[in-house]
Amino acid sequence: MPGIFLSYRNIERSYAPMLVDRELSRRFGPQNVFQAGRSNLPAVHFPTEIDRRVDECDLLIALIDRPWVGEDLHLLREPGDWVRREIARALAQGKQVLPVLLDGAEMPRTAELPADIAALTRRIALRMRPRTVDTDLLRLIGEVERLVPELVLVTLMDPAPPKSVGGPALLRAEHQVLPFRHRGELDLLAEWCSASAGPPVKLVVGALGAGKTRLGLRLAAQVRGSGRPGGLLSVTAPAESLDRLGEIGSPCLVVLDDAEARPAQVRAALRSLAAAPEAPARLLLLARSGGDWLDDLRNDADDAVADLVDSIVPLSLAPLRPAEEDFATACGAFARYLGLPLPPLPSDRPETSTLLELQAAALTHVLSPDTPLDRPLRRILGLERAYWRRAGTAFGLPVSSDRVLAEVMAAVTLFGADSEPEADGLLASLRAFRGGPVHAVDSCRDLLRTVLPGPAPLNPLQPEQLAQEFVAEFLDSDHRLADVLDGVSDEQARRALRSLGRCLERHPRISGPVEDFLAAAPGRLLPLALTVLPSVPQPELLVSALSGALDRTPQGELPAVVDALPLRSDTLARFAVDATERALGARDADAGDFTTARLARRLSVRLTYLGERPSDAVEAARSAVEALSALTVSKSAHADFGTAGSVDAELAEAHAALALALDLDPSSREEAVAVGETAVTLYRALPGGDRHDAALATALHNQSIRLRRARAMPAALAAATEARRLVEPLHAQRPTRFRSLYADVLDNLSIVTHLTGDPRKAERLGRETLALRRALEAARPDAYRSQLAGTLFNLGLLLTENERKGAEARQLWDESLSIYDALSVRRPGHYDEPRDRVRAHLHRRKADHDD
Repeated sequence: MPGIFLSYRNIERSYAPMLVDRELSRRFGPQNVFQAGRSNLPAVHFPTEIDRRVDECDLLIALIDRPWVGEDLHLLREPGDWVRREIARALAQGKQVLPVLLDGAEMPRTAELPADIAALTRRIALRMRPRTVDTDLLRLIGEVERLVPELVLVTLMDPAPPKSVGGPALLRAEHQVLPFRHRGELDLLAEWCSASAGPPVKLVVGALGAGKTRLGLRLAAQVRGSGRPGGLLSVTAPAESLDRLGEIGSPCLVVLDDAEARPAQVRAALRSLAAAPEAPARLLLLARSGGDWLDDLRNDADDAVADLVDSIVPLSLAPLRPAEEDFATACGAFARYLGLPLPPLPSDRPETSTLLELQAAALTHVLSPDTPLDRPLRRILGLERAYWRRAGTAFGLPVSSDRVLAEVMAAVTLFGADSEPEADGLLASLRAFRGGPVHAVDSCRDLLRTVLPGPAPLNPLQPEQLAQEFVAEFLDSDHRLADVLDGVSDEQARRALRSLGRCLERHPRISGPVEDFLAAAPGRLLPLALTVLPSVPQPELLVSALSGALDRTPQGELPAVVDALPLRSDTLARFAVDATERALGARDADAGDFTTARLARRLSVRLTYLGERPSDAVEAARSAVEALSALTVSKSAHADFGTAGSVDAELAEAHAALALALDLDPSSREEAVAVGETAVTLYRALPGGDRHDAALATALHNQSIRLRRARAMPAALAAATEARRLVEPLHAQRPTRFRSLYADVLDNLSIVTHLTGDPRKAERLGRETLALRRALEAARPDAYRSQLAGTLFNLGLLLTENERKGAEARQLWDESLSIYDALSVRRPGHYDEPRDRVRAHLHRRKADHDD
């Protein structure tokens, strides 16, 4: 365990040792700061203890006052002087030694000190004076964090849970009441932690109740048992405090639970590790799934972070199923923990699908042996409500009805609070306390600290499954969430939306109340909900509620929703079309202003992406082109052009959107080529830069495909070659961001190269494309699997020119067909055309082979 040793002479003559001890103990924990006057216990052998503490510390702080370098300097010449002995021992072991000069003291000259501590004078010292003591202490803390970043890690970990808790809090994984059941994943992770090389990040995914947290806790305990720091990162740890994770020089483990809901902490830790690839720190992420939240990290502006995320291969954790003896084991464990007699076990053991529900049934039986064991989570909630009522009366809560207590607990569980102002705002907004005396809110705060303990000012009911059961019951009872919106921050609202989205997975019946909540302030809540979708493993039900709330959104609030939409999302594809269409319909279609034109262009792109209503997609793109062309001609500097790009850039985007929409109709292919050429010309006129170069490369790539279809092969090859020339350096500089575009360009170039008579080069390009597609599909199977199937088919076509490679071609087509078959199960009818094309070629190849 990292630690600080305070070395000083005569604690009674200076304020500094006790003040420094107090501040460092407050920041890093008293167990990590040794100050002899406080830390030594009676009957401890002083010399042995001092030597041991110096040996164990990572940093010795030498507090040097004026007598230290004046009348007491001669004491250092004594071999048995304790100050000399402490400093000499630390220096001899190569430990960090930090001198702190007090009250104007000056560093002694090297010649004045014995040889074994003379190196102290070569250390840069800090200064501390009474009039600047607060600033000096902050500087000292910062220097300690720089010299021993392991200490920062220790302070970020969740402390051991209190031993005195009862009720449903005992079901939380942190209490580990039920003995841990060994699983093979623990051995794999332990091997990863102890390896001197390899990836610094691992991701474990599993459904709610799969045992992810217990696994992380067990692994952290094993790491600590080997003498290294390790533990669960606190939800209250500031993201910026993880900036030094990569600087930690000794092996350690940070377990970040519920990673999908903590993007700032995850990103900060990844950036620190990406900047220090040789760092021995290990980061274990625990999440429900590796969905959109992970995709957002793969698109991080820092390519080192994106590449690190690309290297993550999720380890899937299957839920542990209850064994026959688990109920008796759990009952015995809870009885011992609570100091209660073990009641006779019932003859009919409860049938539960998860270990959590089995533990809930066991806890219910221990606390209330006569309570039925069916629906154990609901039974636990009944006991918990009774506890809340008793506690509310004991704390003098003025109104302690079941309805009021349910409202308080639900609001705290959903919205929470990371700061005291957030806590005050939430509680004051509750109906029970509006206009009431201040002491009522204070009493409520005291109650909440007791019944819902945790690190934050307001903490949710735990574990999460129990919280979801409670929230679902609360909403079933016709309670309203929207009443508190005026008193909560956007971050609190975002937390509530995330919790509701996850709750919908187990309790879809609350979709109506969730929709009502969103519709209460759609201009505020819908954009916030879009930001939390990546952290909801199964977001379809939340998207359905969003769609319902969209029907009730005032026209003036629609633009905020549209602006918050991601550029691409399969989950939101239809919602994006609906929202954009509504926002466009709320404007004057004949106004011809920049915002209306941009909305029309977005609608066209989203309809094309969805693959539906091609005529509407064309019409929307045409209206955008006409309006933007008029604005360009008239040089109108409309006030809402915005700063994201000029009207010229938007006009190029509109032509590109029109060309893509025209591609959907085979009869419009000739016009699509002409419009695509215009888009390329407009992109060429824009100033350079990565963004415009990528846009031009995309336009050239799409134009090459059109020209290829039109059999204009020289022009198609020229466009494809130029697209590659533009995107290749972008991919080299930022591979994660531009890998998909680069694969698209190479895929088309391989086909055009083949059609223009260079099969060997075409095959090389095709194989390079396939490698890129496999990397993309491994990172984001939901987004790139269909593209992998297309590239497999294309490469197979290239290989059929060579009879010796016919078997490989059939293997590629077999793989392509299996992918399309699997995708068709999820989206019936959507992949029929490419699947039938692959199947036809396989049948033809087989027939030729049979002949």
